[in-house]
Amino acid sequence: MNALKTVFYSNTPIDCYILKGRLEEEDIMSFVFDEHMVWVHPFRAVAIGGVKLKVPADSLENARNIIHSAGQGVLIDEKGSYELQAELENAMNRENEVLDIKTKLRRNPELLFDPEKLKLKKISKADLNYIIQTEKEYLELAQKKLKFTWKQFFYELFDFNRSVIKYLRRRPPEYYLSKELVEQFDNPKWSQKALTCPNCRSENVSFGFAIDRKWDLPYLILSFLIFAPFPPIRKNCHCYNCGFDFKNKTQTHEH
Repeated sequence: MNALKTVFYSNTPIDCYILKGRLEEEDIMSFVFDEHMVWVHPFRAVAIGGVKLKVPADSLENARNIIHSAGQGVLIDEKGSYELQAELENAMNRENEVLDIKTKLRRNPELLFDPEKLKLKKISKADLNYIIQTEKEYLELAQKKLKFTWKQFFYELFDFNRSVIKYLRRRPPEYYLSKELVEQFDNPKWSQKALTCPNCRSENVSFGFAIDRKWDLPYLILSFLIFAPFPPIRKNCHCYNCGFDFKNKTQTHEH
């Protein structure tokens, strides 16, 4: 039987789970011990030796090397070793290039059918073809219009196997996430300018779909027609520190 050996320990369970995920990426089985005791009695973590990450004995040396490399900011795979900071910078540059290409495609949709005019730096032609395909789908969704009829509306409303919300929502949530991401990239002044909560002065604020429960007349009418509260679909600034929702005229105007 292959015994388990402790390869890492910490007073914080999440540290073990982060390394557990890293080891499992390398096909090394790992197990976390004593985490429940630490969660229930955190001040006893030192007394029991902390939370322990264990691996099979025959994987111990390999696991130690991986954990040591991670602590030194180095990634290792079958092709060699890589500096973590350099890889992060490369990944960020690549994502920025993808967003830059999407911005150009949305400004000039004709490029969808003439992608040779786009200059590539870090992404491959295969990646570009995938971006082109997703942007064509985005364009189709952007042009999609709701063909509203009361007959279909009540059919969606009273048939329990269907969803009236999906009927009224023309596009999936992924469309709006992609739209907002590219718009923020296209307007750095909007995305980089810090928002401040007027209630608690915290900067832990973001602009997105409102989560407060403010009711306006159109929503009250819809709620009356469908005999159920209709969720308002609006955008607002939300403070994650005190939970306050507010409008920022500058941000909204620039957006």
